[in-house]
Amino acid sequence: MRDPRGPLPPWLAPLAWPMARVYGAGVAWRNARFDRSEGVRSLAGTPVISVGNLSAGGTGKSPFVAWCAGVVADRGAQPVIALRGYRATIVDGSRALISDEAVEYARSAPTARVVVGARRFEALSAALGASDADSWRDRAVVFLDDGFQHRQVARSLDIVLVDATRPALDGDVLPRGWLREPARNIARADIVVVTKAHATDARVRAASLVARFRGLAHDAVCEHVWQSLDVVGEATSREVAWLAGKRVLSACALGNPAHFHGMVERATGVAPALLSRRDHVSFSVEELAASAQRAGVDVVVLSRKDIVKLDARTLAARGVTVVVPNLGLHFFEGEDRVRDAIARACDALRATVSAPGAPSSV
Repeated sequence: MRDPRGPLPPWLAPLAWPMARVYGAGVAWRNARFDRSEGVRSLAGTPVISVGNLSAGGTGKSPFVAWCAGVVADRGAQPVIALRGYRATIVDGSRALISDEAVEYARSAPTARVVVGARRFEALSAALGASDADSWRDRAVVFLDDGFQHRQVARSLDIVLVDATRPALDGDVLPRGWLREPARNIARADIVVVTKAHATDARVRAASLVARFRGLAHDAVCEHVWQSLDVVGEATSREVAWLAGKRVLSACALGNPAHFHGMVERATGVAPALLSRRDHVSFSVEELAASAQRAGVDVVVLSRKDIVKLDARTLAARGVTVVVPNLGLHFFEGEDRVRDAIARACDALRATVSAPGAPSSV
């Protein structure tokens, strides 16, 4: 379980405060440049929507971006998801990059085109300028996954997610706390969504912190829900109820493993055996098989993000059933507000670009 105070081990705690002040000064200098539009570039005529957060670790961005991609696809647009591509690798000797998150989006956002590259403006410009983009370029809507701090690309809309299970807004910046930038900077967001809000008390606390630092209330509240289960080796999905009463191994390498483990327990109704790793760390087949054997279980529940890094069929061949939940969103409030904000951001930019005398490129 992560330390709520910050990422540094206790023996480095005396250094946390001065290190946080240096980090914070760097963040302030960088944001001041972006506020003056220094180093900010625009994608001509293409709406760009950022989905990000203020705290390090998972806030549920991937399911939310996938949901947003579905919203614009339903409007006839072409969603394009731009990733930094943590630990991305080159595909088959080509110049194309792939990452575990990109593979995850292939399943959760099948209508989207995924662009991977740390220099996201250059990667997006190349993708939009390619000859095979002629059929969809004019319908493209770009989503910057984890883009709130990536301000080099101008955006039409900034959506910030706040994890109700660990909002972190009342803490310090890295490394004394978990904030990537001061909590007051949430005021820069156009839309604030409280995520993972299945527990009422956590939802209320997160909403209070948003109002305190933003000066405005949140715009929407949602929770992650399991819509179905993919069982490795089976052609069809199963209902979530199939897990009820089963003793399982819950394994994940996510920014917020406690939330994933909690969802497993709510689905089974039984406390699962737990196996956690740092975000993006891969499991081995041997490790999972041995852990399942020690725990005396024959079902392993993995996140979609973890399964793409693993030869799950080999694990299944050892007699272990591997289950992957398909995530969706359930809004308690504000879904229409988020949908309307996305629509306005897209329509406003396209109207500006198509207006007489408007430039055709930037």
